[in-house]
Amino acid sequence: MRKRNPGQVCCIVMMVVTLVLVAAPATAVAQEYTTKNLNEQLVMATLWYQASAEMRAISYQSFNLAKMILDQDLAKAGSSLKRAVVVDIDETVLDNSPYEAGIIGNDFGYPKGWKEWIDEASAEALPGSIEFLNYAVAKGVDVFYISNRKVRGQDATIQNLRALGFPQANDAHVLLREKTSDKEPRRQIVRKNHRIVLLMGDNLNDFDSIFRKKGTSDRAAAVDAMKDKFGARFIVLPNPMYGDWEGAAYNFNWKLSPPEKSDARKSKLNRWAME
Repeated sequence: MRKRNPGQVCCIVMMVVTLVLVAAPATAVAQEYTTKNLNEQLVMATLWYQASAEMRAISYQSFNLAKMILDQDLAKAGSSLKRAVVVDIDETVLDNSPYEAGIIGNDFGYPKGWKEWIDEASAEALPGSIEFLNYAVAKGVDVFYISNRKVRGQDATIQNLRALGFPQANDAHVLLREKTSDKEPRRQIVRKNHRIVLLMGDNLNDFDSIFRKKGTSDRAAAVDAMKDKFGARFIVLPNPMYGDWEGAAYNFNWKLSPPEKSDARKSKLNRWAME
């Protein structure tokens, strides 16, 4: 057997390495960015929502403010119409953060599992919500729950609300989505026989249709134009996990790929240029 000299050995090794690199699939070089990767961005928001005492404080603060506004209105001369308080359900009176936490670490997102979560009827109440709404009913005020949960979840939603002790949790007062996500037609149903004193929600669509399908800057401008209503007739509860604020970052194109969504989110950040 003939021996190869060192130069020949070096040449052979280089050829083998070159062949391996050329044959390697592109996926070995650039790993795909998936929904599972995107879901990791939910960790801090969901942790804050579930674990921070600040979240509880803001919830109590919101319902304490609601009671003050209602009391002020009750002290005024009444009208021919009965008073009503309108509340959203998700992240306004019910806490769905376990669902959000459940998609972290998985390669899927909403709406997968959402129907099953609603049917389980196990969401907890947000701090202060049950007490305030029962107070309102005790004062002769009707409560209406206007939510964009689909109407197929009506029974489970009512079951969840009743089990927690929410008042007037019935078909006449729980108005879920049938044809449109615009809540204005359902608010008009309430206005037929009631004067709405207060609206509470975590999404600007819970208050007025002027906010629907608007971009980030237009939503901010609309808030500025209606600034006197916040804390007086509108009360916003915090929701850093999801909402139309996220859709606005995508121009409401929810079909963007995970890397496109991540890029769209980051493009809205106001960054300090560090050296």
